[in-house]
Amino acid sequence: MPNLGDIKSFKMGNELHICPNCGYELGFHISFLNANAGTNKMPLKSTKEVHRIILICPECGSRYDVGWKPSFNE
Repeated sequence: MPNLGDIKSFKMGNELHICPNCGYELGFHISFLNANAGTNKMPLKSTKEVHRIILICPECGSRYDVGWKPSFNE
């Protein structure tokens, strides 16, 4: 299992399916990270929880934040 490193910000173009770190070409896994993780901030609204979508390379474990922030109703 690859070591999880820091989450790198990445500006996405028209398509992102190749890992910039290792060149793996078959896409990414995703995970959801609470946007307030590690802070003392409260969610933006009491009825919504905001998350970041993190792309994870299944080959090398590199993690990327491309700026997607969905919100989920409780």
